[in-house]
Amino acid sequence: MASTPHKDYHDEEFDAKNLMETYVGADKTDSKEELLHYPLCELFKILSPGCVRGDTLIDLSIGTSISQLLIASDYFKEIIMLESSDVSIREIEKWLKKEPGAVDRSHAAMFVCELEGKSEGWEEKEEKVRRAITRVVKCDFTKANPLDPVVVPQADGLISVWYLEAASKDHDSYLSNLKKMSSFLKVGGHLILFVFLNVSYYMIDQHKFSMLTYDEEFAKKALRDTGFNIKSFGKYKNKLSTQIIDYEHVGYFVACKEREV
Repeated sequence: MASTPHKDYHDEEFDAKNLMETYVGADKTDSKEELLHYPLCELFKILSPGCVRGDTLIDLSIGTSISQLLIASDYFKEIIMLESSDVSIREIEKWLKKEPGAVDRSHAAMFVCELEGKSEGWEEKEEKVRRAITRVVKCDFTKANPLDPVVVPQADGLISVWYLEAASKDHDSYLSNLKKMSSFLKVGGHLILFVFLNVSYYMIDQHKFSMLTYDEEFAKKALRDTGFNIKSFGKYKNKLSTQIIDYEHVGYFVACKEREV
């Protein structure tokens, strides 16, 4: 009997709040270490020297991921969040407005404070992110211009966490989506891309969602072909004992946009 097709990121079963609570909730000791603490540690190392900074940052990440902005808000004055999932947009706005039932990110803010050598101040850090986020914009990567009819200025930096493999159906659409992401950046701007290498699915409750499988070499070639010069790369091997996600490595790329494509 044929296996049931995996669900898509934009399907109605996608639960953005539950995604965060399942993988990086305060009580998820093992997965939180790999999927929250490791990326935040690496991002802190990337940004703390001060070489990657600017006025405007665009964020395009899976679900309601905002933890990376707890660090990035110290290096960029304004943050514009892009998101293609209506469910995710609603959850992001709930957090921004501090509505009841919003995703709890206090443990991420506390961890960032520890990275910075501070014993307190996590509430102020969350408020700084809320002030820095000036817009949450719906995007649609099936369009030639994903932001149409909205216009946003090209940014100095772009952070994307797990988005491309979740939203791309095949290698061709990945390349197309990466090119469209590049158009959001100024020449000379930096892309910080967090990825799952050799992943095929993730689960939320009983629902299995597809992720695009690709390896390190594919990602490097895609970045070069899209006009980026890769400045640094790192990866961390999956040590989780779980059946809810099957990635081989968590990885990241820091790349500078050298040309328009």
